[in-house]
Amino acid sequence: MFARLLLLAPMLWLGGCATLTSETVAPPGGFTEALQAGDCRSAYAFVEAGSGVSADQMLQVAQTCLQVGDFLRTRRAAASFLENHPAHPDADYGAYLHALAGFGEWSRAVTIDPEVRLSEGRALFMEISAFMRNRALSSYVQNLAPRLVTLREGIAAAELALATQSSRRGDTALARARAEYVVQYFPRTQAAADAARLLMDLDSR
Repeated sequence: MFARLLLLAPMLWLGGCATLTSETVAPPGGFTEALQAGDCRSAYAFVEAGSGVSADQMLQVAQTCLQVGDFLRTRRAAASFLENHPAHPDADYGAYLHALAGFGEWSRAVTIDPEVRLSEGRALFMEISAFMRNRALSSYVQNLAPRLVTLREGIAAAELALATQSSRRGDTALARARAEYVVQYFPRTQAAADAARLLMDLDSR
C-alpha cells in the first residue's frame, strides 16, 4: 500500500496528493525516466498503449499529470485505473485524483457558455458528492469538501447567467423561474443575492 505523504504541490488547490511508491514489477523502458522528469505526456503514452503498466504505476502517472496541470490525462489515467482495478487498496486515491483533476479542469475553463458550465459543474458536483458519501472514511474527504462549496457557487452563477440571458431576450417567465430557482436552492450564495435583485427588477417592469 502506498505511503500517504503530502506533497509540496505547485498549485494551492492540489493539496492532499500522496507520494506513491512503485511496485516491485519493473516498468517498461523509458517509463521511469518519464515519471522522474515529470513528463506526463510520455508517461501516459505507456498507459494508453497498454504497455504492461501496473495499477500502482498507473496511479503514479495520474499523480504526475495532475502535478503539471494536465487534467485531461489525469482523469483518463485515473479512470483506467478505477475501471481495471476497482478493488485496489488505493482505489479511493484513484477516485480522488479523478475528481480533483475534474475540479481543476472546471476551474480553469474559459468557456462563457453557461449551459456547458452548468452541465459540467453538476456532473462534477455529483461525482464529488458520491465520493464523500461512498468513501466517507477516506482521508481525502476533507480535501474535496471545500471544492463542493466552490462548485455550488459556480453552478448558481451559471443558473443566474441563464436567467439574465432570458431576461434580456424578453422571456420574463423563464427568467423569473430560473431566478427563483437560484434563490430557493442556492441560498447564502452571491448568485442568490443577485437573483433576488433580478426578481425585483422583473417585478418593476
